[in-house]
Amino acid sequence: MLLKLCQFPLCGTNKGRSSLCVLVLWLGIASPPCKARIYTNHWAVRIAGGAEVAERIADRYGYRNMGQIGDLKDHYHFYHSRTIKRSTLSSRGRHSFISMEPKVEWIQQQVVKRRIKRDYKPAPPAQNNIFYNDAKWSSMWYIHCNDDIDNCQSDMNIMGAWKRGYTGKDVVVTILDDGIERNHPDLFQNYDPQASYDVNSNDVDPMPRYDATNENKHGTRCAGEVAAAANNSHCIVGIAYNARIGGVRMLDGDVTDMVEARSLSLHPQHIDIYSASWGPDDDGKTVDGPASLARQAFENGIRTGRKGRGSIFVWASGNGGRSRDHCSCDGYTNSIYTISISSTAESGHKPWYLEECSSTLTTTYSSGENYDRKIITTDLRQRCTDSHTGTSASAPMAAAIIALALEANSLLTWRDVQHIIVKTSRAGHLSAPDWKTNAAGYNVSHLYGFGLMDAEAMVKEAERWKQVPAQHVCVESADRQIRTIRPEHVVRSVYKATGCTDNPNHHVIYLEHVVVRITITHPRRGDLSINLTSPSGTKSQLLANRLFDHSMEGFKNWEFMTTHCWGEKAAGDWILEIYDSPSQLRSQKVPGKLKEWSLVLYGTSVHPYSSLHIEKPRFTDMLMPLSTDEEFTEEYNGPCDSECNENGCEGPGPHNCINCLHYFLKFKNNTRMCVSECPSGFFRDDRKRCKKCSSLCETCVGSRSDQCTTCRSGFHLNEGSNTCVATCPDGFYLDNDSNICRRCHENCKKCTTSNICTECKPGMSLQANKCQMTCDPGTYYNGHRRTCEPCHRACATCAGTGIEACTKCADGYLLEDWRCVSTCSSGYYLSEQTADNGQAQRSCKKCDNSCYECLGPGESNCSSCVSGYNLEAGACVVSTICKDGEYWSKYGMCHLCHASCQQCKGPEREECTTCPPTRFFDDGRCDIRCQAGHYAMGRQCHLCHHTCHECTDEGPENCTSCDTDKFGVSLYLFHNQCREACPEGFYHSRWKRCEACLSECNICTAVDRCLYCSPGHKLRNGLCIPLECSTGDFTLHSFLSSICSVSSCTLSPIDARLDSDCHHSCPDRTYNHNDNMTCAACEDKHCEVCDQSQCYWCEEGFVVFGGECVDQCEEGFFVDEEALECEPCHSDCRSCGGPRYDDCDSCEDDFTLKKGECLEGRERNKCELCSSTCKTCYGAGKDDCSSCYSGRFLTAQQTCVSRCPSGTFANQTSVQCQDCMTGCAMCQNSQQCQECRSGMYLHHDVCVLQCPRGFPLGGVCQPCAPDCGSCEEKPTYCLSCEVQYFLLDHSCVGHCPLGYFAVTITNYFLKQHCLLPTLCLPFCFLPTECAEHYFLYDDRCVDDCPEGFFPSEKQQECVRCHTDCASCDGPDDDDCIVCSNKKAVRYNGECLPECPPPTYYDKITRECRDCDRSCLTCSGSEPSSCLSCETNRRKEASGHCVWYHQCPLSSYLDPKGECQQCHKLCHRCSGPSKDQCLSCNAPYFLLNNTCVQQCPLGYYSEDKERVCERCHFSCESCTGHHSVQCSKLAFSLCSSHFGNTTSMLCERCDPSCTACWGPTNQNCLSCRQDYVYLSQWGQCLKSCPPSYYTNSHDTTCQRCHPTCKTCHDQGALSCQSCYDGFTGEEPDCTACDPSCVDCRGPSMWNCTVCPASLILYDDGRCLTCCGDETRHADDPTPRECCDCKKSIGTPRHTLVHTWTINSQGSAKLFITACVLLILSVGVGIFFFLNARSKARPFKPKNTSGTYQKLEPNGGLAPQPDTSPFGEYSDRIIGCEGNDEGDDEDNDIVYMGQDGTVYRKFKYGLLDDDEMEMEYDDEIYSYK
Repeated sequence: MLLKLCQFPLCGTNKGRSSLCVLVLWLGIASPPCKARIYTNHWAVRIAGGAEVAERIADRYGYRNMGQIGDLKDHYHFYHSRTIKRSTLSSRGRHSFISMEPKVEWIQQQVVKRRIKRDYKPAPPAQNNIFYNDAKWSSMWYIHCNDDIDNCQSDMNIMGAWKRGYTGKDVVVTILDDGIERNHPDLFQNYDPQASYDVNSNDVDPMPRYDATNENKHGTRCAGEVAAAANNSHCIVGIAYNARIGGVRMLDGDVTDMVEARSLSLHPQHIDIYSASWGPDDDGKTVDGPASLARQAFENGIRTGRKGRGSIFVWASGNGGRSRDHCSCDGYTNSIYTISISSTAESGHKPWYLEECSSTLTTTYSSGENYDRKIITTDLRQRCTDSHTGTSASAPMAAAIIALALEANSLLTWRDVQHIIVKTSRAGHLSAPDWKTNAAGYNVSHLYGFGLMDAEAMVKEAERWKQVPAQHVCVESADRQIRTIRPEHVVRSVYKATGCTDNPNHHVIYLEHVVVRITITHPRRGDLSINLTSPSGTKSQLLANRLFDHSMEGFKNWEFMTTHCWGEKAAGDWILEIYDSPSQLRSQKVPGKLKEWSLVLYGTSVHPYSSLHIEKPRFTDMLMPLSTDEEFTEEYNGPCDSECNENGCEGPGPHNCINCLHYFLKFKNNTRMCVSECPSGFFRDDRKRCKKCSSLCETCVGSRSDQCTTCRSGFHLNEGSNTCVATCPDGFYLDNDSNICRRCHENCKKCTTSNICTECKPGMSLQANKCQMTCDPGTYYNGHRRTCEPCHRACATCAGTGIEACTKCADGYLLEDWRCVSTCSSGYYLSEQTADNGQAQRSCKKCDNSCYECLGPGESNCSSCVSGYNLEAGACVVSTICKDGEYWSKYGMCHLCHASCQQCKGPEREECTTCPPTRFFDDGRCDIRCQAGHYAMGRQCHLCHHTCHECTDEGPENCTSCDTDKFGVSLYLFHNQCREACPEGFYHSRWKRCEACLSECNICTAVDRCLYCSPGHKLRNGLCIPLECSTGDFTLHSFLSSICSVSSCTLSPIDARLDSDCHHSCPDRTYNHNDNMTCAACEDKHCEVCDQSQCYWCEEGFVVFGGECVDQCEEGFFVDEEALECEPCHSDCRSCGGPRYDDCDSCEDDFTLKKGECLEGRERNKCELCSSTCKTCYGAGKDDCSSCYSGRFLTAQQTCVSRCPSGTFANQTSVQCQDCMTGCAMCQNSQQCQECRSGMYLHHDVCVLQCPRGFPLGGVCQPCAPDCGSCEEKPTYCLSCEVQYFLLDHSCVGHCPLGYFAVTITNYFLKQHCLLPTLCLPFCFLPTECAEHYFLYDDRCVDDCPEGFFPSEKQQECVRCHTDCASCDGPDDDDCIVCSNKKAVRYNGECLPECPPPTYYDKITRECRDCDRSCLTCSGSEPSSCLSCETNRRKEASGHCVWYHQCPLSSYLDPKGECQQCHKLCHRCSGPSKDQCLSCNAPYFLLNNTCVQQCPLGYYSEDKERVCERCHFSCESCTGHHSVQCSKLAFSLCSSHFGNTTSMLCERCDPSCTACWGPTNQNCLSCRQDYVYLSQWGQCLKSCPPSYYTNSHDTTCQRCHPTCKTCHDQGALSCQSCYDGFTGEEPDCTACDPSCVDCRGPSMWNCTVCPASLILYDDGRCLTCCGDETRHADDPTPRECCDCKKSIGTPRHTLVHTWTINSQGSAKLFITACVLLILSVGVGIFFFLNARSKARPFKPKNTSGTYQKLEPNGGLAPQPDTSPFGEYSDRIIGCEGNDEGDDEDNDIVYMGQDGTVYRKFKYGLLDDDEMEMEYDDEIYSYK
């Protein structure tokens, strides 16, 4: 009813509706708010009859059929465009009549479901010898330990599985999430398009939607954990790095039941594992799970997926720990079909976000606290992240480990996988308070399930696994007895389960999952907790209290699931317990009700691990009899022991089994017994026998001494040898946790842990607990190259390469955030600290976050502020009230910044001052990535070097791309530098890069367009082929003669002449005319690159067509944008825009253009048969196929063939014939060629035109002999030689024989030949020009110029230096390297008489270096080395140049503008007094601008900044600012709780208290409403006890006057009733009898205290002891006395009658005495019995019948060891109330003769075992 009120408007104009509105508004306030359902314009429909029927029905009612829902048969997705996309009202209209269609079996309008991604926003280990080159490999702690530790292994043993050869190959995993970045460098290699889909956009591309916040990064991160590629030098290594990975984008839009079902049922025969890290809200109040379609998708996947073996669904358990959520309220993780994954931190501790429940199966790693290491994985925009966390990070890990197991055994069913996980998961170091061992022997916890996954153990188990027996499902009958759930009470229901013994198909003996279906109504669902105890005694917590769950809905047929009974027996008593812990947020008047519950037992009827087919021969037949006695000679028909298998037994004991279920153990008396596990000291052999280990082994795998797995006490297991030793040998250390001698690092001789050496092997030295080669200062040891390599120039010492590896900075550099810089950056300040040796250490430290620039630490040392803040007394304070994303305008109002800015100074995009974390700051702009010409560092963009177009860092050597420079000159990328021209052997590519020519080509214009060949080759059709000379055709003599007859250019055969200039290569628009060695102009005026016959590259606006430049291609051709050439269209097209059949722009006659395709004219809308070879097609011909049947592949000609044609290969994934690499005629895949086309040769699986350093034979390149540089026909027929050899008659010799001399002609052939001595060398042979990298000096070509000269690349000769330079690198006076005048100094390459300002002379480098920017002249590079200052600056005592308004440390600027000294306690200050400090000198700390020696209570000392910081508000004292760092809690903050000093927690008070000091109802300090406080007892009572009255001012109980039994106020006149002995309206006090000292009445029978000589008798008289000799002679002898001797040690006195017999005795006296005797005995018995029945223990304990003195105000007199608790108890729970008006329960008050009032105690307190039930010990903590 309330839901309808929320959905329909009720408030109208008439009176009746107005009244109804008031009622609705009142209900809205008094009851929880309605959650409006959001209906979409999508429907799920079940229609029988197939897709045609569904299409027809959809058309009839205006729907659009979007297709079948995933793999769900007869279920269709309908969409209606004319209904509201998102509405709180379900849709009505003509289309709703669809439900009346006979074929429509079911229809449901889809409702938006809230789904949350579960990440968080703000065997002894073998030697680790696996290494990958991926950038983050060394940081992946959850797979392996650090690289410098050899023998370490992650607890999940992933590398152990890898070493066994399992990497997930052929296993398909898909991530159900917000999409995956399929083109990520770590994912594209393993990306599987068949395992991917975009459900949100209804297309096949799962790419995530990008935005500024990178919101949709979740799926990409999860995918990287599973299957990131290995050894690709990028990011990480996936756990299953050879698995296929896909992604389903389904969370980036409205999530409905249909969306979930489509995702869960995507290609179940192709996908093996579905991984999901999302679910309902983890808010501690939601109860939600899969709806009908998603449930059906789960069931279909389990039943039919993976060819009937069942799909694997892996689910993250949830991140609601902080909200006190319980994952049993999540129907996804609570399902038997999903594997619910929990998380643990690296330390094994519980992460703060973790939920606990009984459905969790296993655990993998994630992170815990903020300081814990997190998961490293792939991230959006092709990046990596090291901050993935939550159970979101754990589920993909589990999916990847399962993929390894499926590779080991692809026949595993979905239940096999769960069994293997249960058997192999280990508790290990996981810390949980509830670890228990169930009856089947499995350790299990609500936090971690069965423990941490073990990948190696799983693959080993999978290798030998046999499928478990069929699953049986036993649905026990429901218990429908309604039970009331009362507050603070337990409802207990016992159900005797049989396991469905009467139905063999459903009989369950051995359990797997147990489901409890339960229906409960309750006023506040979060107050309930539910436990289930199995017949074996294993208790599972099905539900815990949920603090934020205020729902009144209860549970309606909700299924709770537990795995904790796995392997136990099903039959027996199951106990369900429901406990209601009422919170103060609900009325306790309405109890809850348990309406119905039932059990669903899942498991098997036979043991899942026993062999299903065992032959009858028993192990006793094979070995020896079980027993020699013949006790069971007759056939035994009774029950067998649980360790017997199905073959039965001959008696009831485990020694009477015919065959054992598990193992049998042989005893010395030749008897054998069946056992579940072999005992300590025994191992299991392959015949199921327990055999004895070696004597030193505790456990083992064999009988030899080197087969131990653990050792007996006093011995340790030696890793490697597996023997037990008393002490660990050299090279090993003792791991005390595992009692194993583990191997030290390979360089250690002795060590204490794997990474802490104490003694090194010879040749190594101990450096920081590691054994390394000793390296000189300024170098570090490179472990891969095993050499010492130099540090970065900024480092004095370092731990590795790069500027970030510095451990100490070089002179002139300062350490700033692990980087060495010359001066502190903006936002950092110079910190000076004095080391122990007295040296000053300087570094740059980050300013406080509130400062833009600062002078020191803390928020009070700012020197400038960001826009929107003002500098006040050194602190930056907000100058406006504008929020982030707004700025203060000149009109005095806040306006929005540009959307890209986090903070700004104006509305434009270029006016940002700070950027969001996802953007980079670039000169006032916030960009997602840095613009071209900039590089990113520290979230800021910096300018590249002016020669670079793009770069990775500063300097000209870090370019990544090139363009034109600032002068318009084109630059080309070569070795990370942008150069004007490429060196020889490289050509200018269109991408502004220097690309390499072929090895035999010296100059080329493209890779296949050579212009000049290397020696030994000749040019033919743009290619270089080996030179073949016949006799006399080509000799060195004729070659030299020919070049001597050409002009001055002839000496370089690769130069040519254009006009009067010589060129190394002809410029653009010309070509080399080989005949006359000249550069001739291209015939085509638009051609830029040509040869004599054709054009190869045209100017802009033209393309190559038939060797000529044209401005557009002819009809039938299209422009290839990459090659800028005209290429032919597809044969079907008349004109086109591309090469494919569907790129047509116009068609030939009789063809029709449709969607880019030219189709033959045929009847429209009529289906025609494809060719028999095609599966699907777009035409009737056999070359019109669009897909093929299995076993056939689609060619580029759109035909289907069983064998791909030459030059292509069959791609099994795309089912197409794909092209081999260029020149390949036959190949295995795109990377491996097997046979080459004619004219090309196979070389290392690649086809080449020329065999490098070899010769072709049978189409394959054969290598030359080792000494040949090139050869032909056979390996020893050399054409050229390697450098150290000489060519002689096609052989290579080490030296020339007699009659020959060696000459090196490097200018021409770059090879060495033996020449005949009679050869004539003409004069012109002397070089006038040299080859590249050589320079002409003194008529010689040299590779390096002598001193005083420098090599000029332009002139290619050695040019003399400037006269000032002794050596130089250029011709000018500022190119000097060494000066000619030894007294000169060098500055910027110029030799000067002295250093100019602002520079100083550096004696180490012997040159002038720049001063700090604050100095005019200086003596060093530091800011404190100034000698003089610039204008507006002045030098202070420390040598710093500061602005006139600045002062140095320990001083401040006074009103006169002068610097004055601070107070002696201050390090920095704003004035002279001690309360104006800004920072303090050691050992003082800054507190509110004052320096104190110790921080006060409530603060802690921050040693780094020397300030007192306030503790967390929950701490009274602390050691840090977190709540977990309290050293003493501020218990005053424990509202309605008390501070437990042991647990440091706020624990709950008794419900009657509002404040307390302990947990019981006698520890109250104040009371809740309707209770009164009795301070003497510390109790809160419903009403005051007798002798007390209620003080209405403070609702406390005050004691009445001592004479009053009850009263209404203080004083004797306020009595309402009196004690015995007091009558009337006022107390009547009279004297006691003379025999009494004190009494309760006037007679001798009312004594309460007797004189010292008398004994108080029970009747109230004071009597003497019989025979007392001290009595005076004149005292009459009493007629009665006490037998004191007889009464010693007894509680009663014996009365002795003494008579004086004389003649004057009277009978009257005798009768009186008898009456008195009878009365006294009766009274004594009465008091004795009454005292025993009323007596109760009391502290202080007073014996019944004794007295206690009262103070005048009515209180008890002080006594030692008294208790603050009284005897009165007001039971508020669980007990019946006492009759408070019973006079017999009141104390009796007496008054002595001296006026002292006494109380006689007739009873004590309740017995200890009668105390009230304690409340639920609910606690809450600030941790």
